[in-house]
Amino acid sequence: MGFWRLDHPDTNPALIDGATGQGLTYGGLRRRVDAWAGRLGASRKPLVFLLADNSADAVAAYLSALTAGAAVALLPAGVPPDLLASLIDAYRPDRIAGPAIPALGGDYEDQDRLGTLTLLARRRPPEGPDPHADLALVLPTSGTTGSRKFVRLSHRNLRANAGAIAAYLALTPAERPITTLPMAYSYGLSVINSHLLAGGTLLLTGDSPMQRPFWDLMRDGRATSLAGVPYTYRMLARLGLDRRELPALRTLTQAGGALEAPLAARFAAMADARGWRFFVMYGQTEATARIAYVPPERLKDKIGAIGIPIPGGALSLDPETQELIYQGPNVMMGYAEGRDDLARGDELGGCLRTGDLATVDGDGFYRLTGRLKRFVKLFGLRINLDDVERDLAADGGAALACVGDDTGIRVVVEGSGPASASLAARLAERYRLHPSVVCVDSIASLPRLDSGKVDYAALSAGRS
Repeated sequence: MGFWRLDHPDTNPALIDGATGQGLTYGGLRRRVDAWAGRLGASRKPLVFLLADNSADAVAAYLSALTAGAAVALLPAGVPPDLLASLIDAYRPDRIAGPAIPALGGDYEDQDRLGTLTLLARRRPPEGPDPHADLALVLPTSGTTGSRKFVRLSHRNLRANAGAIAAYLALTPAERPITTLPMAYSYGLSVINSHLLAGGTLLLTGDSPMQRPFWDLMRDGRATSLAGVPYTYRMLARLGLDRRELPALRTLTQAGGALEAPLAARFAAMADARGWRFFVMYGQTEATARIAYVPPERLKDKIGAIGIPIPGGALSLDPETQELIYQGPNVMMGYAEGRDDLARGDELGGCLRTGDLATVDGDGFYRLTGRLKRFVKLFGLRINLDDVERDLAADGGAALACVGDDTGIRVVVEGSGPASASLAARLAERYRLHPSVVCVDSIASLPRLDSGKVDYAALSAGRS
């Protein structure tokens, strides 16, 4: 029995949709899930693409797919049509559900409605093996556009991570979190999963803290918690969260990249003054969502740390490279880059090499010091700088290199290259970034090592 089928009282509120005002109790949600599961299931194990927004119908469709025994791939409702077409070509889903699905041609036909969602079915079963029996969920590795690489997660992974989060956050049925993050993002989904496990009430909205309806729902819905990536907390600082009348609020959580130390200290002090709990956390989609957290009472003297392992998990360091290694029941089954990969079983055995470098102090608190591979996290999205280079080079043909950190990306073009403004705009649009975190400049020649490879250390240090 999954986390979504726990025996919470039928009359307890489960979902409140801020856009429609629709509310569902746990009894009503279970009845809707049971009815929709019959429309999503099949004699074989299907793959369902769910184009998910933060709505009651999207949550119900997600739970219905899991209940039907399907493997469900979550994608943003606004996924670009060209990317969706590429993913459909690679994964050949049996069903596609969403609030607004682009025209897909002759392979799919309208089958049904799931509330406000359209459900399409493939006209003929796809070639190749069915997804593995243990597979429950597939999520994009980064949230960036253009990548076909997904993380394969089992029912055990989902249950273990939801349970661990519910345990260290001490969640109860009295919780009423507001959805500040997209459901199709692993951090946003972990809020949904963990609070369903606890029997809480989800306040569902696609609005951001920059929009008045968000605060109306937070106030009128008596939100008890909100979750955010660093960009969210920069917005909340500018908006003066500490000056707002939010008598029900008691918990703040942050993940999706490192929060600047002064801002972390500011929110820690704010939480103390207002009687809130502020959790700084660390995770990866490859571990379903969460890996480590800093208990609020230790945050002031551990600013900058990612904390201690979540319940049921363990952290260690590779003695040679200092790479952070995580072990736990929430570690993914492995990666996928196409439909056939979904048939593979567990390839990691609960052990994840995170790609992050770290240290550990005498209290057992871990702190990140760098990355083994070239990733940055911006607005909660993990972006592979090598992918950015390949994308831009394919567009313009100029020699270029990309460096960056969790505050921004710098593209250095050799020679005159394409116009800086147009290249920056293309990069910001493709990866859905704010232009302020993208910088493009040019130099006569890129610095290179004796091997001929680009000297990224020199570029990062500004020695160009």
